[in-house]
Amino acid sequence: MRDSRKKGKKKNAKIALLVIETTLIIVALIIGGFGIYYTTASDETKIHMRNGLIKELSGCSLVRNILLSSEHEEYDEKVKDPDFNEENVDINEGVKKKLTGYTNIALFGLDARDGEFEKDTHSDSILVVSINNDTGDVKLVSLYRDTMLKIRKRNGESKYGKANQAFFLGGAEGAVSMLNTNLDLDISDYVVVNFSGLTEIIDALGGIDVNITDEEQFFINGYLVETRKVTGMDSEDVPQSGNVHLNGLQATAYCRIRYTSFFDEEGNEYREDMGRTARQRHVLMKLVDKAKAAGSDRLIKIARMILNSNTEEETFIKTSMDFDEIMDMIPIAIDFTLSDTTGFPFTLAMPDIDGESMVVAEGLSYNVEKLHKYLFENEYYHVSSEVNKISDYIMDYTGIKEVRLKEDIEEESTEDASDN
Repeated sequence: MRDSRKKGKKKNAKIALLVIETTLIIVALIIGGFGIYYTTASDETKIHMRNGLIKELSGCSLVRNILLSSEHEEYDEKVKDPDFNEENVDINEGVKKKLTGYTNIALFGLDARDGEFEKDTHSDSILVVSINNDTGDVKLVSLYRDTMLKIRKRNGESKYGKANQAFFLGGAEGAVSMLNTNLDLDISDYVVVNFSGLTEIIDALGGIDVNITDEEQFFINGYLVETRKVTGMDSEDVPQSGNVHLNGLQATAYCRIRYTSFFDEEGNEYREDMGRTARQRHVLMKLVDKAKAAGSDRLIKIARMILNSNTEEETFIKTSMDFDEIMDMIPIAIDFTLSDTTGFPFTLAMPDIDGESMVVAEGLSYNVEKLHKYLFENEYYHVSSEVNKISDYIMDYTGIKEVRLKEDIEEESTEDASDN
């Protein structure tokens, strides 16, 4: 009986070894054949073929296991947040069932000094990245950082204050919870990057070309003074206005401007914090265009650069996402389309509340309904009871009532007329 078991184990081991060898030979043949054809193909065909191969290999269990064994430990050590616990993130009741078919991720840009990512750190930018899992379309929403919302502290208590306080008061779990609780979202993952990390990424993609006003040129050079100190990096001032090329540090300073208007390519004007977030989205769209033109080879090199940027002395980027989740995102990252961006809230007032200038949604419930229509094309979304409670509290406390956009008033009038 023992001899037969030994023979069985040896036979199983040989079969397993044969399967591995055969798989490796098949992968080698595929890559070899790919390489022969690749050398004779046109540039456009090469990009398509290369991206297609990377997409296919990212889903291959053998390749994933090889990458997991070689990269997983380094990724976990340098990039993944070991303290983030998804179970500690608040999500309003019933929301998960309504948001199927989308992946939502929180993106925070931090004014982090000396490598600190939580202590005494406020978020300079707060974005929601929403991915349509079926189409690969991506939409970005900037939450104005001075927006008055309900914030959960580390001790579990809540307060109402500016949205940019959420990371400082509640860490990553509190910041993600703030987005979920106030906006009826189901975010369970986040990415955070500081000024140095943003500068490195922009430089790795070769900088960006933008059209700036005289005032924007002045403020870029003003912000460069502090940004040089914060990052420890150096860059010359921007010498002129008009169409200019910005390197990483210059573009990061450009993202920080809030004291002068931003004009988009259609000539629309955005002021104060709305201008700052519009600039940030403008830069992100420029980076997306550069990334898509760069091709997968360069993006992989940039990913490796980001992975190696974090050190014991300073952290540039951090995320809650597992290495396996990153692998799952590769096909989406290669094919995605940044279809639209906007700021939140859509209707707002900017009063002084308790001695501080704040952005107050003119009806949080209405604005959240608009948000879900924008992100998820849900025409008839009804907010949760939690959002209604928060909305009512903000209205009572500030005295600022609901204001609806003209387009919605006209649409409702049309619907009422047709019903009659």
